[in-house]
Formats: sequence, structure tokens, C-alpha cells
Amino acid sequence: MVTFGGDSHKRTHTLVAVDGNGRQLGERTVAATSSGHMEALGWAHQWPERRWALENCRHLSRVLERDLFEGR
Repeated sequence: MVTFGGDSHKRTHTLVAVDGNGRQLGERTVAATSSGHMEALGWAHQWPERRWALENCRHLSRVLERDLFEGR
């Protein structure tokens, strides 16, 4: 299982993938737009078992959360 941690900002979201032992597997910064979110999801698909851990920043992450949920 890979966990993706997210750091949301007004213009970008930075995502870090870590394994079950907390070792970093990768990092990606994308635009805070729906196309950036789909880029992040495409990157995440290289790990078939994944989960997302996002900061509780609804004003910054609301669209990201929606796009991840819809794009799975």
C-alpha cells in the first residue's frame, strides 16, 4: 500500500508517495487545476494499491479532493 501525502497551496499541490515503512517513493508538484490533478492521478496509478492523506484545507484542497474521488 502506498500513501500519498498532500500539501495544498493556492497555485500548486505537492504530493509525496511513501511505502508502508514511511520511505519516500516519489514526489510530484502539480498545478492546482483539474488538469494538474489528473496529472497527479496518472502519476499515482503506477502504484495499484494507494490511499490519499490530504491536509484539511478545504479552501485549498476541495477541487483536488473532488477530482481524485471522481478520477479514482
